[in-house]
Amino acid sequence: MASYSVLVVTNLWPTEADPGYGSFVKAQMESLVPLGVNFDVLFVNGRESKWNYLRGILQVRKRVREKHYDLIHAHFGLSGWVARWQKSVPIVVSFMGDDVLGRPSRSGRITLAGHILRVSGYLMARRADAVIVKSRQMARVLGMPSAHVIPNGVDRELFRPMEQAAARRTLGLDPAKKFVLFPYNPAEARKRFDLIQAAVSQAREKVPGLEILTARRLPQEQIVLYMNAADVLVMASMIEGSPNAVKEAMATNLPVISVDVGDAADLIGSTEGCHLVPREANAIADKIVEVCRLGKRTNGRERIGNLAMGRIAEQLLEVYKQVLRR
Repeated sequence: MASYSVLVVTNLWPTEADPGYGSFVKAQMESLVPLGVNFDVLFVNGRESKWNYLRGILQVRKRVREKHYDLIHAHFGLSGWVARWQKSVPIVVSFMGDDVLGRPSRSGRITLAGHILRVSGYLMARRADAVIVKSRQMARVLGMPSAHVIPNGVDRELFRPMEQAAARRTLGLDPAKKFVLFPYNPAEARKRFDLIQAAVSQAREKVPGLEILTARRLPQEQIVLYMNAADVLVMASMIEGSPNAVKEAMATNLPVISVDVGDAADLIGSTEGCHLVPREANAIADKIVEVCRLGKRTNGRERIGNLAMGRIAEQLLEVYKQVLRR
């Protein structure tokens, strides 16, 4: 089996303060190791300081002088620019969502910063040796039919169904209540926590004891407990690439109620117990009531078998091979 040396340049990677941040990138790269990929990581902590992107450029150039890499895999458009400031090693760029689609305000309009991010992603895609996007929508927005549509995979060994009562005992949750899971930062406007709050408030009139269960800045090993402890995941985001939370919920057979965002419609499909709804509180509330009254898990795990981490790793490796054959 051939081996490949890859430098990962990313502004998404787990930290001690936020072990869930970029955990899907870490899991994705680790899934490539059994296929002969050895990788080093250059984490550009843009949340700590925007100057880290400039420092990252210098670090990339230093890394490629000191060690041979077959290619650089950048995750997120801004990381692609960091990687591109060297010319000796080909780069693959994985775009995540808002680096192509922009970042909206609560009103739904793309902010100035969001427009700049979109333009940056558009230009970066044309300077990469290969482009990976998470959904067909992203490829259309980029105007790149040649882009590889490869969603993030799901660790089905970690995200698996377990007894709800046991998960609730571990988390110290009331076994008599109903929980709507929101695994994001409530302050992030594009996730529309306000809409979910409104929907839950309405649904509570018919489902007493209904609460929102938030889970953020947690390692994946704890997120899976929340998925199994909850009664339903609700996704109301304005913009997504390929929402990881939907895939992880389906891997645990947790019912999903989602607006038509990213590739959510494709993920949910005809899965019984999962619902695609308009971005309206009334519509979301009605389905929350329906799911809670039914009280059943789904067969979502079967639906997303094609997104198992190993299968996605094989697709990524093929992209690497195509780049290196040029």
